[in-house]
Amino acid sequence: MSEQRGGRGPDADTGEVQGTTRSAAGLSSAEAARRLKRYGPNEVPSEPRAPVWRRVLQQLRDPLILVLLVAAALTIATGDLSDAAVILLVITVNTVVGVVQEVRAEQAVMALSAMSAPAARVVRDGEERSIPVVEVVPGDLVLVAEGDIVPADGDVLAAALLLADESSLTGESVPVEKAPAPDASRGTVSAGTVIVRGRGRVVVTGTGADSALGRIASLMGAAPGLTPLQRRLARFGRVLAAVIVVLCALVLALGLVRGQPVELMIVAAITLAVAAVPESLPAVVTLALALGARRMAERHAIVRRLPAVESLGSVTVIATDKTGTLTEGRMAAERLWTPRGEAAVLGTGYEPEGQVVRDGETVTAGDAPDLAALLRAAMLCNDAALEPTSDRSEEWHALGDPTEAALLAAGARLGVDRATLDRELPRVEEIPFDSGRKRMTTVHRRAEGGLRVACKGAPESVLLPQVLADGPDVLARAATQAEVLARHGYRVLAVAAADHEEPPERPRT
Repeated sequence: MSEQRGGRGPDADTGEVQGTTRSAAGLSSAEAARRLKRYGPNEVPSEPRAPVWRRVLQQLRDPLILVLLVAAALTIATGDLSDAAVILLVITVNTVVGVVQEVRAEQAVMALSAMSAPAARVVRDGEERSIPVVEVVPGDLVLVAEGDIVPADGDVLAAALLLADESSLTGESVPVEKAPAPDASRGTVSAGTVIVRGRGRVVVTGTGADSALGRIASLMGAAPGLTPLQRRLARFGRVLAAVIVVLCALVLALGLVRGQPVELMIVAAITLAVAAVPESLPAVVTLALALGARRMAERHAIVRRLPAVESLGSVTVIATDKTGTLTEGRMAAERLWTPRGEAAVLGTGYEPEGQVVRDGETVTAGDAPDLAALLRAAMLCNDAALEPTSDRSEEWHALGDPTEAALLAAGARLGVDRATLDRELPRVEEIPFDSGRKRMTTVHRRAEGGLRVACKGAPESVLLPQVLADGPDVLARAATQAEVLARHGYRVLAVAAADHEEPPERPRT
């Protein structure tokens, strides 16, 4: 989606925007006010909510429902009030279910607005300010840091270890490194994404409808076409109506030719029309689609319109991007390995509750010192944090890199306390992860004296004789196990730790 970003200033404003925001002073207040008036507020556009009566009319436009309405009118004309009541009940249930589903789906679409940040930090008149996100304009110099929601699309001007979680847009669970670069994927950020690490300065290029969230909202607002089931039902309704009219006219004509009373033949024709209408068909179709929508909602898939359930059932091939990831933006540590054996981590999300199982039995930090040492090192060499949500629910969320958060959750499930670990082994130095070294190293002071060095990173950059003091056989076994896990689709990290009595000139890990 970043390739389509032109923002609200790619035309005659391009030079003006870039020339103004490249300075540290950012926009002036007067210029920001002028652009806000010209480009409009930075908010996801929303269509006016349709009144209930219009939603009801849309439901009644279905060909089968029209046939039922005609049948209800005819039964009322013949005095058959019981049948008329049944038909009207079917129409009412069908209409209510359809309207309720559309309203619920509309509320889910409106939740896109909640993905935008409530406030943004910008540089105006040379000063850093916090302003409502709706006042962000193209050309603004925005400051982003860990935990911030990006308020608008923009180009990265400066970055320090900047990582962005773009799972809400791309489905990719691994955060993307951001830095000033001609490459659109690295040198740009999109509205609605979350900064999970580092800080940066971004010049805004797209707001409102021209941002990533705005384009998603516009796609969701497009009028859908008829589904295969809707087309078949509409065709069936037209054919059925024509056949009923012809048969009723034929019965009426034959009766009159045979000398039957006109009133009797009119009643017979109407009765035939009512009997030929499948009153239960719309109710059965609506009920089946509603049950499908409910099952999908239980699996966190929001159905905006009921016929979409049938469209999904007609799908034979799903095409995704090259990674094929459709994720929640979460990571989970599932497998642990040390030279003493393997273990599995059981649990949901980032909640600390769970188990670590080895050889079919649940183990704790005291039962498995090798696993405890592994996870202690992973928790020391870690910048993330886990917190429960503010709404008092049981769900926990991550602050920082999702991979590091998953390691914290795994350690908690083994019984390792992060607060105690940080208190006993405070960090005194670190070498951040970078694409060249492919590993992160931290140094911690031991209570009894000396230092502990912890490291985690890509196996090919950690499992090396010049990095680790383990023997060649251990390194070979670890490398083989890493390859096996990678072939099974796991993202593999190597973790190591060592104690030093004297500060090394350069940490070996």
